[in-house]
Amino acid sequence: MIDEKRATNVIGILIPFTLSAYTILSISMVLKELALAFNSPISVVSLVFPMDFIGGAIGGVVVGRLADRFGRKMLTVISVIIFSASAIIASFSRSLIDIYIAWFFVGFGVNAENGVAYPLIVESLSSQTGLFGGLVQGLYYVAFGIDSLTYAFIHSWKSIFLFVGVLSLALGLPSSLAIKETLKPKEGKSDIRGIFKGGYAKKTLLLSIIITASFMLVVPLLSIAPAALGSANKSWLLTIMSIVGFASFLFSGYASDILGRKKTTIILSLIGLVGGLLLALLHYAEIDIIASMLLLYISSGLFAYEGVWVSENYSEDVRASASNIVFLFGRLIGGFSPSIAILIGTRSIINGIGLLSFLSSLIIIFSSLCLKEADKLPAYLGI
Repeated sequence: MIDEKRATNVIGILIPFTLSAYTILSISMVLKELALAFNSPISVVSLVFPMDFIGGAIGGVVVGRLADRFGRKMLTVISVIIFSASAIIASFSRSLIDIYIAWFFVGFGVNAENGVAYPLIVESLSSQTGLFGGLVQGLYYVAFGIDSLTYAFIHSWKSIFLFVGVLSLALGLPSSLAIKETLKPKEGKSDIRGIFKGGYAKKTLLLSIIITASFMLVVPLLSIAPAALGSANKSWLLTIMSIVGFASFLFSGYASDILGRKKTTIILSLIGLVGGLLLALLHYAEIDIIASMLLLYISSGLFAYEGVWVSENYSEDVRASASNIVFLFGRLIGGFSPSIAILIGTRSIINGIGLLSFLSSLIIIFSSLCLKEADKLPAYLGI
């Protein structure tokens, strides 16, 4: 029975997570089409990215708290409905404002689903949670590939949004309904304020800093880095970078199970520190860019298990809420990290990515050194 529950929940985690990534990344395929349709520059259309991150920050906190009260299964189902329906609604947009609003709710649903997935992983699997977390996070690279394949056959932005939304609803709803609930009934009332008190306060602060800096490191690599490489006639690198990123997510998750989350994070951050410094200082000979970017995509593997790492640091009754609160500022600031990289780039976008990666890696290293591995947790933070 236990094995059946685990197998069912693995499917219930993987399919909705893949569909959530498939949905939110679909808009990156049609930025030019949207710009033409609404007679706006791509820079204006790209404001949709901060909108989905803001929606995600709010959705994660709201749904995370509800998931700690009413269960992981119910809120996963609701999240799938929200992001699928929002993509369908986006296909009927008549202005960019409509797109912004629709994608705010896509982000709301996607990050809510992702935030509930981390506690589900911790509570469904007794071991190798880092490896599975790496596989799950690596699905963003897989979803990007599926989006590219979808765009090869469907070029209309309206048709893509409609297709993605309907497919996500058709596949995501039954798979999430099949989830076996992992939240155990408890006596007493949980107090989310407990994560800001005593020893938890320092833990919450440091984890929030690490997650925010990780978003600042990873988001530019998945957004403006491909454009920067393409503009430098290095578009052939995108496939290689995606493969390296996915492999790093898997390997890093597995390494974190063996070495521990903290030690693995420090090692990967040191790689990011070197890669960022090289990218910021060198003069962009082709081999310099390739080597430096590969180092950064390898270091991005630290994001693979961080959702699991955060979840492990909190008791079950506040796990989903605490995880999403820790991710809150990362999601808010992460949405603006591409703009920050462009702003601080003294010579080019690549230079800005290097500087931001260097600073982010430095912050992650110092914060990780101050953070203890997850302690034995109390039954619940109750009042």
